[in-house]
Amino acid sequence: MINLLRSSILLRFLRDPVTASQSFSLAQWAILIQSARRANLLSRVACLVDKLIGLDALHPKVSFHLSSALTVAQGNQRSVFWEVRKIHQALTEYNIPFVILKGAAYIVGGFEAGLGRLLSDTDIMVPRDRLDETEAAFYKNGWITTKFDAYDQRYYRTWMHELPPMQHLDRGTSLDVHHTILPPTSSLKLDVDKLWRHIQPLKNFSGAYVLGPADMILHSATHLFHDGELENSLRDLVDLDALFRSFMPIEGFWDHLYSRAIELNLSRPLFYAIHYLTKLLDTPVPNDFYQSILQIGAPRESISSIMDFLILRSFASIVFEQKIGLLGPSKFLMYVRSHYLRMPIHLLLPHLFRKQFFSTNN
Repeated sequence: MINLLRSSILLRFLRDPVTASQSFSLAQWAILIQSARRANLLSRVACLVDKLIGLDALHPKVSFHLSSALTVAQGNQRSVFWEVRKIHQALTEYNIPFVILKGAAYIVGGFEAGLGRLLSDTDIMVPRDRLDETEAAFYKNGWITTKFDAYDQRYYRTWMHELPPMQHLDRGTSLDVHHTILPPTSSLKLDVDKLWRHIQPLKNFSGAYVLGPADMILHSATHLFHDGELENSLRDLVDLDALFRSFMPIEGFWDHLYSRAIELNLSRPLFYAIHYLTKLLDTPVPNDFYQSILQIGAPRESISSIMDFLILRSFASIVFEQKIGLLGPSKFLMYVRSHYLRMPIHLLLPHLFRKQFFSTNN
């Protein structure tokens, strides 16, 4: 499956966008555009081509689609900056510090991973002891909860690492407010205070921060390999590739990443990230670092083989248009796995039963 994925038009482009842009036929571009759109990566493809060779160098039929995707990326970037300003205004009144996470952080922080990155919501993290004030500030400024069922409210507030998702009444934008990056009931235990000690300030947004480079990678890896929603899995892997390539020139980066993975108890998701990045995108990870992470983060060989079976099918379902065998069971098993990692079994079974048979649409 790895060789099949590596041979795909989309992954060939992602590994070497300059060569691909200059050599792909019109038929190959058509396949690339279709698969990139399925992966939620078309705007990134457009931004990369525009940055590296220029859209004018392409066939008009190709540049037409990529120009539209570039316009979407530019509009999305403006929307993200506007939303972060509104969040900043709401929290500054209460002097509440916040950390911008994931896609919004890549864009507002000016990171390479933000190039052409699209997102459907904004994720932030605030101190747990300021959650009530944070929620009040957002209610005052037009955000409301999107979960009205009493069970859902209890689920988020008791077991999860975030408030119930919020939405702005006027703009319709979505906001996720975290107090840590993993559920308190998760099998991985993380001291969130250690994240706060390494945050980095954002320019022009006093009181707003992003995670440090190593922590940003670890959070991205944890989000990808701890989550059961795999529709954007390839996009998230591309995020990680861009983050690694941006941060690896920093002096002492590899030693710091290794020590932070141990300190934060996140060596397992880091192993999975490096495993698939090197196999699929040729991310230049030093072999001695890979071997070190293999020693502390790799699961048993049988578990690793199962994960390959599940994860690679998820990637293949995005890259290829044809039906992938056993995709449905693979997605279901990843969904169950993600909940098992979040919650102990005595909470998980009643939760899955309720969501399966008594879930309400709200």
